[in-house]
Amino acid sequence: MGVVIVFFKKGSKSSKINLGIMEAEAESSVSSSVKLIDVFQDDLGVLEDLSSQKFIVIGRKGAGKSALASYIFQTMENEPTDECKIIKHDAIERELHLQGLESGSVLGLDFYNWLVMVTLIELLLKHEDLFGELKAFDKLKEFIEINRGGVRITERKVTNEELSRSKGVNSEFGIDAKPLKAFMKTNDFTSVKQVKNSPSIYEVLPDLEKVIDKLLACASRAANDNTYCLIFDDLDIGFNSSNKDSVSNLISLLRATKKLNHKWDRYNFKCLILLRDDVERLLSSRESDLNKLFSSYSTTLNWYCKGDDTPDLRAFMERRIARAFKEAQGINDAKWFNLTNTSFKEVINKTFCRPRDLIAFFEPLSSEEFKYPLTNDETLKLARSYGQHIQREFQNELSSFYSFDEIRLIIKILKNVHDSESTISELLKLFEGSDLDGQEVLKDLYNRSFLGMRNSKGHVFFKYKFLKGHTYGAELNLDHDHKLLTHTVFEHQFQDFY
Repeated sequence: MGVVIVFFKKGSKSSKINLGIMEAEAESSVSSSVKLIDVFQDDLGVLEDLSSQKFIVIGRKGAGKSALASYIFQTMENEPTDECKIIKHDAIERELHLQGLESGSVLGLDFYNWLVMVTLIELLLKHEDLFGELKAFDKLKEFIEINRGGVRITERKVTNEELSRSKGVNSEFGIDAKPLKAFMKTNDFTSVKQVKNSPSIYEVLPDLEKVIDKLLACASRAANDNTYCLIFDDLDIGFNSSNKDSVSNLISLLRATKKLNHKWDRYNFKCLILLRDDVERLLSSRESDLNKLFSSYSTTLNWYCKGDDTPDLRAFMERRIARAFKEAQGINDAKWFNLTNTSFKEVINKTFCRPRDLIAFFEPLSSEEFKYPLTNDETLKLARSYGQHIQREFQNELSSFYSFDEIRLIIKILKNVHDSESTISELLKLFEGSDLDGQEVLKDLYNRSFLGMRNSKGHVFFKYKFLKGHTYGAELNLDHDHKLLTHTVFEHQFQDFY
């Protein structure tokens, strides 16, 4: 008899402490050892912000953007009146291919208007009972089924043959508008303008907008508590700051989303965009109106916003500690002191003060046996292991903004600072012969909190610790030749790896 592998069956309970998984998507899985829905709370009040005009969530890599998206999705999925869809990079790429566009094309407002509209129609179609006054509903379904492209990537696999065919077609590839025209005619909708049977995306957008207006109005009359949410996540994947098309596409997405949110807000529709803070800084520097857009329509995931005590981050950890110790050790209401003898502040100072940092810091606990609380020496060993994680994250974070050789030079710069607390003028000399603007790179490294500065009084400033109302530390001060230092997270990294 053959061997049967039962990897999908739950084994006996482990006494190991599991505080979570670094990827929010993994914690959203039904089989996850730590379920996001059980431990998530909106500690920073972001959901309240998003109930206003705000639709952009900005945060560093690892600050919890994807966890927020997953929580919103799971919460809405459990409500019969709510619909939510998370749109990621791969879905956008698939839609590009099927519309005959190359990856990285300049997409503009039309593409993103199309993507949001057809996805919203898909969500509305799940509640067909709300549209009893409309006829020929099967025609609208047919239009979406034929033209949905990669939006429903999880429900329909597109063949390599389809992708190959679409790559050879130009941007005038066209869509099949006949079912949409039939639906509109049957329901006495006046077409905004006459379009051919295979129009391009931009030609059919006015009619799509009119159809959605009608659908949302019908849904609102029948069930005005229904809510519809689209979330764009993982937009940094494939993003290249030196590629004008890549930058233009994100700007187009922001503008399209702002317009559609304004248009359908009264119908409980919201389209959210999750954006890394380094991408937001870059976009703000490219277009004069984007600073105002971000100021008016964004909220930020800042876990240091209440100072050194970081109560929100501590609450985040203690929920996970309580769950883990109850499950593995039978201890109720466990707190930080049950986990380690090292103070919370001391551990936080070895990180960038983000949720993922703490999950990564204590990740070895889920695979090894320890006695609790951990000793200071054991916690210090975990800090060294966490440094290896940061090495991988560090290079990944920079890859959207710098080439491989430029990252090597940046590592050399950081090692120099780590070894000797160099001054700004000393470091600028190391950029000679490269194409990089030394001042801009140093400012960027400060904005990422890889570098800090020490003033003449010996006070140390890191960007992630900057608080509103403070007069110093928001930016790297190039007017004074301050000494620079690396974050303590690099304490073992350069010694061990470089």
